[in-house]
Amino acid sequence: METGIRGKVAMVSGASKGIGRAVAERLAAEGASLSLCARGAAPLRDVARALEDKHGVACLACPADLSRAEDIQGWVRATLERFGGIDILVNNAGAAQGGPFLRLPDQAWLDGWHLKLFGYIRVAREVFPHLVARGGGRIVNVIGIAGVQPLENYMIGGAANAALLNFTKALADEGAPHGILVTGVNPGGIRTERWDGILVKWGAAKGITPEEAERDILKSVPLRRPGTAEEVANLVVFLASELSTYITGTTIAIDGGMTRTIF
Repeated sequence: METGIRGKVAMVSGASKGIGRAVAERLAAEGASLSLCARGAAPLRDVARALEDKHGVACLACPADLSRAEDIQGWVRATLERFGGIDILVNNAGAAQGGPFLRLPDQAWLDGWHLKLFGYIRVAREVFPHLVARGGGRIVNVIGIAGVQPLENYMIGGAANAALLNFTKALADEGAPHGILVTGVNPGGIRTERWDGILVKWGAAKGITPEEAERDILKSVPLRRPGTAEEVANLVVFLASELSTYITGTTIAIDGGMTRTIF
């Protein structure tokens, strides 16, 4: 099935591993030129080289810390210099610190929001005018189910995610007159490097093994398994494609049925 992505320029943050890497892989397979961002320079460049070799697409690796406005501006500038325009933005970088509410100081809240919430906002603000100049485009925000279903010991991330849900809807309204479609994706438990770390921390807090922690968490997932980064990437690429031309201002859960909210 033709997605209309071939020849488009896509920016993906958090692209050196996990969901971001899987999204970059799927976009490359569809023929997009890629501008990839992550904080770790060496792993990011390895990903870029691998995608160029495998799919024959142009791939720019741009190491940056998206909690720094100047790094965001540099990433966008480098993308424009290399490719001449932008068609797709996938906001994916950033994770907030977990822990008991009474043990989390102000700085933990500020750090978490500064990277994920304000990072997404800042990148979108820098990219938006270039999508307007292009005559339209796509912004896909990878958010998380904690924004609609609070999770134990994850209040900082849940609050940031809730704000991003609102931001996604508002930005979609802003983008609609310009042909810019803005959507969100809410992953649940996805088996990535981060998932493995969560199991260790969850197990330590409960006094159980990571394997027991996984079984405990998956009791609330009707499909009884974590998702894969590739499954999330499939949804992101669909939303970034010409197969989704009447979808904007909404966020789609990809969580094995874990979210219990009824809309």
